[in-house]
Amino acid sequence: QESGKMEIFSKINMIYAMISIGILGFIVWAHHMFTIGLDIDTQFYFMSATMIIAIPTSIKIFSWMMTLNGKKLSNSSMNLWSMGFIIMFTMGGLTGIILSNSIIDINLHDTYFVVAHFHYVLSMGVIFSIFSSLIFWFPLLTNLNLNNNWMKINFLNIFFSINMTFFPQHFLGLSGMPRRYIMYSDFFMLWNMISSMGSMMTSFFTIIFIYIFIEANLSKRLNIF
Repeated sequence: QESGKMEIFSKINMIYAMISIGILGFIVWAHHMFTIGLDIDTQFYFMSATMIIAIPTSIKIFSWMMTLNGKKLSNSSMNLWSMGFIIMFTMGGLTGIILSNSIIDINLHDTYFVVAHFHYVLSMGVIFSIFSSLIFWFPLLTNLNLNNNWMKINFLNIFFSINMTFFPQHFLGLSGMPRRYIMYSDFFMLWNMISSMGSMMTSFFTIIFIYIFIEANLSKRLNIF
């Protein structure tokens, strides 16, 4: 294990946290619907339930961080992707707490702030963990070694470019730019250009990520255990 420990920190609390998130996930659905004219009591209930789900989520994040605590952090590519996942997932969670407030959400609903929020959780949080898993399992399943230096450089490139894509969208949303519009005012031009450049860079570096796996298959560098 990269952490050098037998199991994750506070395993029992992690189990309860995941069960809690699974149960609470069934009763927070209307936080997507604050703008449809819900009465104030219903808004308050779903706002509270959405904020409460942040508690077991923060327990999970704390456990991940404490699992890495107390060890000499290696700069292996899998470790970098894992830490990148924690950073991205936490960032997405923080903007989720902002949007859980119904008064704020009514103003930010259907803007690019929401797009930035769920992409930090999904496109950056979940995808980073999937990439980390691929790097972990590929050598075990194929007995082939990935180029670690290329992987580390690729991580830094993707980390920078994907933040360049989605972080400016917070500013676009706060400025009032709505989602799903192909035309927009020149007032939004700067952040849109930065986001578009980041998107193209991310696409390119993702292709490089796939190529690194192809290169490992072609070069036949065997693992030595």
